[in-house]
Amino acid sequence: MSHHLDTPAAREDGRVDLCDLYVFEGADPDTTVLILTVNPDAGKSSPTTFHPEVLYEFKIDTNADAIEDLSYRFRFDEPDAKGQQTITVLRAEGEDAQSGMHGEQLAWGRTNEQLLLPRGGRVWAGLRSDAFYADGAAAAVFEQGALTQHTYIPNVFEQGFNVFEGRNVTSIVLELPTSALGQGVIGVWATTSLHGHGMSVQIERIGLPLIQPFFNIDDERSEAHNRRQPREDREFGGPRVAEIVTLFTRLAGTTASPEAYGQAVADLLLPDILHYRLGTPASFSFATRNGRRLTDDVTDVVLSLIVNSPLSDHVGYDGRIQPHFPYMAAPHTVTADEPTVLVRAQAKAVIVPSEDELIAHIIITFRPIELPNLQPGIN
Repeated sequence: MSHHLDTPAAREDGRVDLCDLYVFEGADPDTTVLILTVNPDAGKSSPTTFHPEVLYEFKIDTNADAIEDLSYRFRFDEPDAKGQQTITVLRAEGEDAQSGMHGEQLAWGRTNEQLLLPRGGRVWAGLRSDAFYADGAAAAVFEQGALTQHTYIPNVFEQGFNVFEGRNVTSIVLELPTSALGQGVIGVWATTSLHGHGMSVQIERIGLPLIQPFFNIDDERSEAHNRRQPREDREFGGPRVAEIVTLFTRLAGTTASPEAYGQAVADLLLPDILHYRLGTPASFSFATRNGRRLTDDVTDVVLSLIVNSPLSDHVGYDGRIQPHFPYMAAPHTVTADEPTVLVRAQAKAVIVPSEDELIAHIIITFRPIELPNLQPGIN
């Protein structure tokens, strides 16, 4: 949650794990900001540095065909004794943006320092406070209540416990002149790809928030989603999204046509791309999905969308952002005795025979929960 620790590769090495993607208007006039985060629970569950054999990319579609027309790429060297790394910023256009690891070099510098770009814009990469907030434990129980028990239990969110409070991530912040991204509506997603030793493999991608934890809960589906291209999402991912939403709305009794609503949500969410109309205020809400700000309560939005009724996890934004570049707040101090963060893929609800017992299993813990053999109601 949002996409923290959502695949086997991500749980093995947080440096490849894309957690969140943000796109919004910059504090300076006529600028646009793109932010990606990796290393969930950095310093505890994950490293605090970037992988030297991984290419980090912002992919940008400028003509609504779900194919990237522009790519901003970031490569890092091995960290030094102090954990600092050199960073190379590249830009690729057209067919070159769709594959490979090269491009026009825009800047070279070090992590935790501001890098200025030659035609305007700037980059910052390093450790910051995780801006995402949610009651991830309750969301896991809520989801498994529907999938395994065919039970609708919105009251699991009454505690409102933010399992991401006090956690850090490693971020790449790119601020550009808006004109560098085109005009009108753009589509944005981020990827991590392994390059080296004769290999080039896309490991993860992220566009919209919470697609993985709600619709690709098992590793096989999650891996398949990460390896696909956005233009393939409706064909291969659409039926699953429609099926999940159909189940939730049927259990919640919020629509007379659960199947039709499920298909409508699948068409709305896929392809998995974050769209943003350049030069406008960003907002990811139930009514409007136009980019995503660091403060947007995306968990409430996605929960409400899935059940077709207002639903909140009762966790709110904690005020920890900056009004200026690099926008994300300074990292939290991590102590040696602080427990590791709750792992989404290992935090599914234990199967129990009744709703009361299911609710009783909402135990706030930061240790991984071992699961019995789950038999989801949807295959």
